[in-house]
Amino acid sequence: MSEPTAVDPPKQEDGYVPPARGRFIDWYQGGVLSDRYLETILADWKSTGLLLLQAPLLAGMAVMVWGNVSRANAALYFVMVLSVLWLGCMNACREIVKERALFLREKMVNLDVGAYLYSKVRVLSLIGIVQVVLYSLIVYRWVDVRVAIGWLIIALLFTVLCGTCLGLLISALVKRSDYAVGMVPLVILPQILFSEFAISKDQFKGVSETIYKLMPSRWGYESLAEFAKTSPEFVSAFGYLLPLLLFSCLFVGIAYPVLKWQKY
Repeated sequence: MSEPTAVDPPKQEDGYVPPARGRFIDWYQGGVLSDRYLETILADWKSTGLLLLQAPLLAGMAVMVWGNVSRANAALYFVMVLSVLWLGCMNACREIVKERALFLREKMVNLDVGAYLYSKVRVLSLIGIVQVVLYSLIVYRWVDVRVAIGWLIIALLFTVLCGTCLGLLISALVKRSDYAVGMVPLVILPQILFSEFAISKDQFKGVSETIYKLMPSRWGYESLAEFAKTSPEFVSAFGYLLPLLLFSCLFVGIAYPVLKWQKY
């Protein structure tokens, strides 16, 4: 949806302070890149509209399945988490690879990799917020989810952020946009296989148990399940969301050296 534009180095007499050596992000450049990226996304309203349309469509399908059920069950919470994880991943999976040639050329000039990643996360997170709010409101309106709308949105926001950062990592690793799209099901399917909806969590042993604990969907689901209790322990519920934030940082942290080492 965007093409990175070289950012002309600002002058110190204009109040610009050069980033310290070794700093992860040039915040000035990150702000400029974010503004331009957002302008490009808003200009491409057809593609942006299709992205935003995915959320109500997925929510509508969930309502069709659970609309006649007296109240939500564990399966709905898992589906909601998996849906927004998918949305975040699909939003981001092509956003680096499709402009790789331009990115590499501008990196040779003055493009800061940290600022570039920051601009992607910042703007794509805005899209994720809109998607999560739409998804949550639709499901909450038509299904008794037993979770307050505020807590529901918060839990899903952490999940969509994790999906966004995972999608950016995929986009940084692959060489073609179609490869990126093809990789998304390969990272989403294990979320289902290594979940307690495939087998009981007590049956995961050894390597499979480790993989089960590393699945982002597991932590988003646990958080929603805790929020849905009659007397939820909010500390535990937010504690389940912490791994999603750590995964997000890890995915971006891996993408950074991958992009840093790439050459034109």
